[in-house]
Amino acid sequence: MAPVFAVPPAPISDEPDEEEVWDDDDLTQEFDFDESSDDEPPAPVKRRRKSDIILLLLAILLMLGGGTLGIVSWINSHNQTTYTDMGNHPVIPDQVVDQQTLTAMDAKPDVGLRFVIDSVGLDVPLGEVNEVNGMLNPPGFTSVYLVRNRGVGLDNADTGTVYTVAHSLRSPGKAPGNFVINIEAGAIIVAPGATIKVGDRTYAMVSSRIVDKPDLAGETDLWANTPGMLVFITCLQYTDPSKYKNTNGHSPTNAVIIGQLIS
Repeated sequence: MAPVFAVPPAPISDEPDEEEVWDDDDLTQEFDFDESSDDEPPAPVKRRRKSDIILLLLAILLMLGGGTLGIVSWINSHNQTTYTDMGNHPVIPDQVVDQQTLTAMDAKPDVGLRFVIDSVGLDVPLGEVNEVNGMLNPPGFTSVYLVRNRGVGLDNADTGTVYTVAHSLRSPGKAPGNFVINIEAGAIIVAPGATIKVGDRTYAMVSSRIVDKPDLAGETDLWANTPGMLVFITCLQYTDPSKYKNTNGHSPTNAVIIGQLIS
């Protein structure tokens, strides 16, 4: 779902640190500006306080025939309604989803259970969301979402695969997906054997892989609904802006973690 709930989110009340500043140069690294505009040339670079800028959503878009897409950038605030990430940074959606799709997704950010990987410090609410028209795009940036209509639910975890997805964000944003990746290294950091708790079910991490998004659908073992399997998908992020050059700012790769049911 590109990034909106059926109802607007609560207003953001926490003020960012006034002493931290960001250069406009950071903006030009993220956007291609139209140099053919008739407007006056831009004014010299000025330093802005962090309160003048906000995170743009790194939306996860999981296509059953495609992959996971996302973008994070800095833009002027006061443009549209915002959400917050795990560090209470404002996050603004980069896509708009129609109300019919929102209703069909029936996204719940917290169903009273937790998604926990102690080895990397991840402990967040477990939500639920439906796949709609072959796409999954969870609305929040503080939860891991279980896919209701793909694979099986937790009650039947021993008979099929449990699918979970979450956002990650470019620094300084923080979403659940950030805990399982090292942005500087462009790598997954959850080690084999690590315990993954999904509600009242416990899995052991058995493998991980980095997959180019166009190739995700071809990873047939991920979609075979294997009994006792857990699949957790997020976006891999990078510090090098050139990694996003040919994908309109979207991360070009998925980070996939696979678990095996223990109990």
